[in-house]
Amino acid sequence: MELFKYIVRFFYRIRWYMVLLPIIVGIITYILTSNMDKSFDVKTTIYTGIITGYNVDATDTRNANVHLSNLINIITTERTLKVVSLRLLTRCLIYGDAEKNTSYITAEHYQELEAIIPREVKALIDRQDEERTLNNLIAYERPNANNFVYGLLNYTHPYFSIPVLSQKIKVVQLDNSDLIEIGYSANDPGIAYNTLEILNEEFVKQYRELRYGETNNVIDFFRQELARLHEQLTAAEDSLIQYNIEHRIINYAEQTEQLTVMDAQYQMMDNDLLVNSSTSRALIDFYEYKLGDLAKAIRTNNEFMDNLNAISKLNTQISTLEITPEESNNTNLSQKKEQLEQAEKNISDLAMKLSQETASTNNVSYETLVTQWLEQVVIREKTLAQIQARDIMREKLDRDFLYFSPIGAVINRKERNIGFVEGNYMSTLNALNQAILRQKNLEMTSASLKVMNPPLFPLTSSPTARRMIILAAMLGILIAVIGYFLIVELLDRTLRDKMRAERITGGKVLGVFPRANKVRYRRYNKAIDEMALKQLSTNLLPYFDGKQQRIVNLLSMEDKDGKTHVAKALEEYWKSMGLSVRRITHDEDFLSEDRQYVQAKSLSELCPDWKTDEIAIVEYPVLKNNPITPSLLNEASINLMLVRANRTWKDTDQLMYKRLMDKKEDEVPMMLVLTQAERDAVQDFTGQLPPYTRFKNLEYKLFQLGLTAVEYPQNEK
Repeated sequence: MELFKYIVRFFYRIRWYMVLLPIIVGIITYILTSNMDKSFDVKTTIYTGIITGYNVDATDTRNANVHLSNLINIITTERTLKVVSLRLLTRCLIYGDAEKNTSYITAEHYQELEAIIPREVKALIDRQDEERTLNNLIAYERPNANNFVYGLLNYTHPYFSIPVLSQKIKVVQLDNSDLIEIGYSANDPGIAYNTLEILNEEFVKQYRELRYGETNNVIDFFRQELARLHEQLTAAEDSLIQYNIEHRIINYAEQTEQLTVMDAQYQMMDNDLLVNSSTSRALIDFYEYKLGDLAKAIRTNNEFMDNLNAISKLNTQISTLEITPEESNNTNLSQKKEQLEQAEKNISDLAMKLSQETASTNNVSYETLVTQWLEQVVIREKTLAQIQARDIMREKLDRDFLYFSPIGAVINRKERNIGFVEGNYMSTLNALNQAILRQKNLEMTSASLKVMNPPLFPLTSSPTARRMIILAAMLGILIAVIGYFLIVELLDRTLRDKMRAERITGGKVLGVFPRANKVRYRRYNKAIDEMALKQLSTNLLPYFDGKQQRIVNLLSMEDKDGKTHVAKALEEYWKSMGLSVRRITHDEDFLSEDRQYVQAKSLSELCPDWKTDEIAIVEYPVLKNNPITPSLLNEASINLMLVRANRTWKDTDQLMYKRLMDKKEDEVPMMLVLTQAERDAVQDFTGQLPPYTRFKNLEYKLFQLGLTAVEYPQNEK
């Protein structure tokens, strides 16, 4: 609560600064802002269709927010604003009039513009052709500090500067929708209107050029790449076809499969023939052993051998014809088989004849053995013929294997090359289709950019910020005043009042004496002094209760702290009450630089004629020059440290005060008394001071937080 009251008093103390300075600053600001430029606000709304519009490209939907951000950024890019500035300058130069306001620029601003236009730029103006003038300005512009058009676009001109335009043009998306709002403000209604009108046309054009140009370049690249890959694929396929023709390849896989099957069949045939040959050889040897000389006789028979050779040849021919079957060989094969049957019959008859002759001689029948032997001989001859034919086909198969083996590797290499080129071709074709879809999507997106609310020519200016500027200035100076005095309040070590004195010194304040008012309340000075004196006396008298010696020590750190004034006032007041009082003063009743004072153990040694039944008010010399002994401090009923409220409490004061507190005994009080205090500080001890007007009563009531209290007049009992 004390802190709150302190804050209230702080603001009350600086009330005139808080009132007068903001008023003065407000008046000055009002005068300075009397000629503020008017502001004309123009807005336009564009429907983009990027978020909710139809898209043939699915990936474009996922990047809708990115596309919308790009569109918003395109509006404020340097490239777009440069064209807008040049076209706006062209219109102002062609349609502006120094005598009257036009829908493009006011007369006042046209005169300002015309005054800075150099002659060579005026020569570029063709008032009959806007496009020609624009082209002339574009051709005239060069990146040079001395070039007028370049400087106009890049310095700080309020209408044509690109940096200024980028700051003033505001583009926002409306509630996460497809709508964007473009706003612009200028002090010229024609400038504001034409800037947005040109911007609406230009940013759509820039958007289409940027997106179409990128997509068209991609499409052209893919088409060229597709044509190149098509030629490469056709050449690879033609090369494979020509290779197949040259090597008589119809279906390499089937042809090699048939060749493998034939090889497997011949392998099985080889095994069968080998078994047959071995078996027949063994049986022939067995039968010849059994037949003995008969077998030799038959083999040495010329006719038999001729027929056996004929059978071998016929078997060879038949085996050859059977291995390579052809329709033209069917008749020949039949004839050969008939000849073979006849030859086998002939040799069988001959063998039987020879066996009968031998049997008649030896009286032994060999018919069965000869038949079986002859059968095995024929089988062996047939097997040998088949082996001979098989060897011929084996050589042919080996030649085919050697022929087809490298062909397969070449065909696989060519087919891999065709597959690789074909894969690239299909990938490029798919990319081309995607690019074409994107192009169509861009066409639809750009076509959906529509001006929902075109810019309107402003007829009235927008409310200026003059009132806000004045209020901001007044509020700023108010905050500055409060901040300044708050910093002073926190850093200032002037004692001033009870709360600050106790906080700074660490001691307790017993009373306050006012500073004499020389102007406003000078007629109440005596009454206020009496009230302060009574309050101090009331606080002092309880310290004399029950003590044999009643001594009040008045101490001070510096001169003119008011010891003499307080001592005299207490002496007079207590005497008027009938008390026995003795005021003892240094350099009158005792010498401050005397050895007796420095070594004094009691007040009686300094003033022998002092009676112990008297209240002694002892005024000691300034402590910084004349220290006081601990005995004198501890002998007193109370020690009063008098300090001017309007002076700084220095570090030396605090050090000296701490030493005094260390010297005295704990039961001996050491209190502070503020002198030369302000009226508010005195009222903390005395209560409300005169005059008791209605305003003063209300003021004091509020200071004491008596918000609902009922007060009575001071003279009412």
